Amino acid sequence: MAYVALYRKYRSQTFGELMGQDHVTRTLQNALKSGHISQAYLFHGARGCGKTSTARLIARALNCVATDKPNPEPCGVCALCVSIREGTCLDVVEIDAASETGVDNVREKVIENVQYAPAEARYKVYIIDEVHDLSAKAFDALLKTIEEPPPHVVFVLATTEYHKVPITIRSRCQQYQFKRGTLADLASAIQRVVDGEGYTAETDAVLAVARAAEGSWRDALSLLEQVMAYGDEEKAITSETVQRAIGTVGTGTLEIVTEALAQNDASTTLDRATELIDSGTDVRQLLTAMSGHLRDLLILSSGAKQMAATEMGAEKVARLAPQAALYSPDLLLKMLETLAAAEKEIRFTNQHRWLLERTLLKLMPVNLERSLVQSGAQVSSQVAQTRPPVTSPVVSQAPSRVPDPTRVAEGTPQVIPRPETRVEAPTFAPLISPEEEMEEEETEEEGQASEEDNSSVTPTPAVAPSISAPDEAEPDHSRFAEAVTLEVVQRSWKRILKLFEKASPGGAPFLAKGQVIDLQKKVVILGFPASEAFAMNRIQNNAKGKSLVEEKVNEGLNTNGYTIRCQTLDSGSGGNENGGIAPVRPLTPPPPPPSSTEETMMSMLDVPVEEKPLAKTGGGFGDFVLPIAEPPSPSANTASVSNTPAPNPVQKAVTPSSKPAPISLLKEALDLMGGSVIKSEPL
Repeated sequence: MAYVALYRKYRSQTFGELMGQDHVTRTLQNALKSGHISQAYLFHGARGCGKTSTARLIARALNCVATDKPNPEPCGVCALCVSIREGTCLDVVEIDAASETGVDNVREKVIENVQYAPAEARYKVYIIDEVHDLSAKAFDALLKTIEEPPPHVVFVLATTEYHKVPITIRSRCQQYQFKRGTLADLASAIQRVVDGEGYTAETDAVLAVARAAEGSWRDALSLLEQVMAYGDEEKAITSETVQRAIGTVGTGTLEIVTEALAQNDASTTLDRATELIDSGTDVRQLLTAMSGHLRDLLILSSGAKQMAATEMGAEKVARLAPQAALYSPDLLLKMLETLAAAEKEIRFTNQHRWLLERTLLKLMPVNLERSLVQSGAQVSSQVAQTRPPVTSPVVSQAPSRVPDPTRVAEGTPQVIPRPETRVEAPTFAPLISPEEEMEEEETEEEGQASEEDNSSVTPTPAVAPSISAPDEAEPDHSRFAEAVTLEVVQRSWKRILKLFEKASPGGAPFLAKGQVIDLQKKVVILGFPASEAFAMNRIQNNAKGKSLVEEKVNEGLNTNGYTIRCQTLDSGSGGNENGGIAPVRPLTPPPPPPSSTEETMMSMLDVPVEEKPLAKTGGGFGDFVLPIAEPPSPSANTASVSNTPAPNPVQKAVTPSSKPAPISLLKEALDLMGGSVIKSEPL
């Protein structure tokens, strides 16, 4: 008989032997008992997790002849169970989608054959492995068949790349995700196979094979088969055998490297790196094994004793405990991060020696702690730069005028100010502009300076106001609300508009049409022009919008309980108790009266210009009407006469008017600038 690989020889033959997939086996067995059998199943998960084995178990459970209906525990000895296990059953069709991807393959093997009844079994089962490799046309052709197959057909689809299966296929199947095997489950399965083959194995050797399998049951058995082949006739499997057979790094080597790192000795660390390279150890395998070793130390350093005992065993825990005490969890996390970066970098370089040396030097605790301190300082500096300065308002208390005995003896009194008390004060609405505030601050500083000068001469005791701590009570809005006046609301209106615009950008243009015209107790009256009745209705009649406006009014004034009311502007009504609207108080001073120069210019512009007699003349470009030139005034000086241009010969031919025209602004401009006015009009 030909040799059978271990992963085929020890394939799960019952649902009970399928380890690590209890959520799948329990659901399928209950469905088989109740007869709720789906027309299609989709199994997805990592490689070697039992997807194909479960598909064959379903085929055996559906067709086992030990009972007259599907059996959740197939017997394994009937003719159909044996033929399905050996792959000779005609009604169980396995399709490799990786090699048969086209729509023609799907049509020939599936679509055209599903209409025929099973030859010998109860159900015809189609197992499509690596179904994600089917083409788009093949998936489209398979849709209708999977959705409504004949009652004697069941589809089982298996894939390692779930995201590549179209959603139209997934929605027509019951989906089951297969999990990776845990380290303990893999070790148990490996030990079962070792015992079945008549071998003996050390615990460290079994754990080394389980770690190298990376959660895959098939990989674990393939690696174990490789280790057995390396030992040839030896029936004992040791950790050294596993290390030599599959290229892993032994626990002893990892402990030596870890102890060298803990000494913070660069020379010893480089010597260990040289020994590893010269011994032919694969750097990739070393980095991977080093990551697993540091993870074990992290589990012990974090105090997870139960987890450590389950995964490593009592013997290994006792051996690694002294090393775990040399490192803190934070330091081990930083070491794992450094190893992960090195594993990523080694894929793009062939300089494995210097990469290993550099990585080991980085793993020294003294270098890692220095990098942790530097990174922490950089983070704190970045936070300090981005965080806005938080300052508490300073309430200056009246200085206590307590004379110093030494100064009193000298005849010079001294003022000892009390220390400043920092309290959190409520933010009040802006009552004045920033310029006025700066002027007031300068005035207050000058006043305080003069007060200190005067107090140094005649000290007078003062009682400091009692100020409660900021966490004793909330800011007293009611006390501040008494000082809110119409002028306060009008000055704060721009701020309220900005707050409302942030909350409702779409409603801000409607609110901007109004203006504060009156304040009646706690009701802010907003006036809208008659042409903006639509905007007023949007604010007044929209309950949600009106509530938001009132919220921003109270936020802008730092008050509570203030409401709004919208009205149409009426310049003729004044404020009264009957709801009349008072005229808007001007917030800016009225414009200054015009100066004497402006009055003169206005009077000159108001002088009517008397029409002058016009003379008509003809030319090559049409007929024009020209005004009659007037003789210069006899009071004109020489300069003005010299600046006046020569009269037009056409104007000389015109008989001047015997009565001079009155002096006007146009005449003065013509005398000063020269030229003439030409007015064109049809004859």
